[in-house]
Amino acid sequence: MVDTNRIVPILVGTDVNIYGMARSFYEAYGVKSHCVGVSALAMTKDSQICDVTLVDQFKTNDGFIAGLKQMAEKYATPGVKPILITAGDEYTELAIRNRQALKDLYIIPYPSETVLDNVYYKDHFYALCEENDLPYPKTVVVDQSNFEAKVADLPLTFPVAMKPADAAQQIALNFEGQRKAYKFNDKAAIVDMIKRTYAAGYDGRILLQDFIPGGDTAMYTINFYADENHKVRQMTMGRQLLQDPSDFLVGNYVATFIEYHEDIENRLTKFVEHMGYSGFGNFDLKFDVRDQQFKLIELNPRQGRSGFYTTASGYNLIKPMVEDRVFNQPFTATEYADTDFLWLGVNPDDAVANVTDPEIQKHMQALIDAGKWGNTLEYAEDKSFMRNHRIKKYYASYKARFAAKKEGK
Repeated sequence: MVDTNRIVPILVGTDVNIYGMARSFYEAYGVKSHCVGVSALAMTKDSQICDVTLVDQFKTNDGFIAGLKQMAEKYATPGVKPILITAGDEYTELAIRNRQALKDLYIIPYPSETVLDNVYYKDHFYALCEENDLPYPKTVVVDQSNFEAKVADLPLTFPVAMKPADAAQQIALNFEGQRKAYKFNDKAAIVDMIKRTYAAGYDGRILLQDFIPGGDTAMYTINFYADENHKVRQMTMGRQLLQDPSDFLVGNYVATFIEYHEDIENRLTKFVEHMGYSGFGNFDLKFDVRDQQFKLIELNPRQGRSGFYTTASGYNLIKPMVEDRVFNQPFTATEYADTDFLWLGVNPDDAVANVTDPEIQKHMQALIDAGKWGNTLEYAEDKSFMRNHRIKKYYASYKARFAAKKEGK
């Protein structure tokens, strides 16, 4: 019998990622989570499986520590450390870099600061891939002092992808044309966007990359959990099918097939162990039809925004972590998800209607008809009328978003 009194989740954030983690805790152990953030978003507001505490100045270093100390004082019990779960790059970095100040108060299932620096900055991450003989897109790194010269002599064929090495710093800014990632067909457009990015206050490196052909369905994601001995206890790979149509959410996906690809998953399991990684993580990959390889795009040192696809498909995302960090159960073997399942972040009819590949549409519909699908936010055990009404409206809003995208608005 599991002693659920030892499981006290404190979740940093109030978005869909955090609701998915709260739901995972509730499904596995029936425990309520305590969320803390700067605003009450629709995903968690009025929920019956998690409560929300709002904290001013929570995104500052001192405010983050103070807010979490208050949460620990409120919810911790003698001999029990709460489990700290974060959403988004900014909160995750704050948790990792403040581990010394928080480690006596919380279980923090995220990697060390050394590992963070090796994966958080994408130029460092690609150097790790090179060392470990893992495929990634051909990349040119530029900075403020050399970008014009390097773009002028760019050894890449168009189209070219562009992204910041420090994604969190860039996304925190506000400038015209801002995106998480870009695709360009000429050098002038690259130079213009780099100038805008630096003028807005970004001071990190920028990566220019070979653009791997293929649309949304060539993108893949992997959620995993590695224990304190760096053993990967769980890994779930998903094929992305449909991207969010909203400009401010570009790069986030709203439809995913669960797929198992033994070779790349085994190689990444060894990679995680080799780098001394512990905690949740999320790989993004793209399948390159030109050489039939999965190429690594990035490693996020946290669970993915749509990470609930793991739990929805029958492999509860938080159970390996709780077994490791709360109950000290020994590692036995890596659990690889091998099931035919569809996770959605929109209503089923909108998902099927907006995927362009007829074979994929057919398989999506077959899984929907068979009941082998799920989403994150609609949960029968969360009986809040007000919240559930807002969630239905939220999912319904995507019909107009997809229509606007098609019209070029």
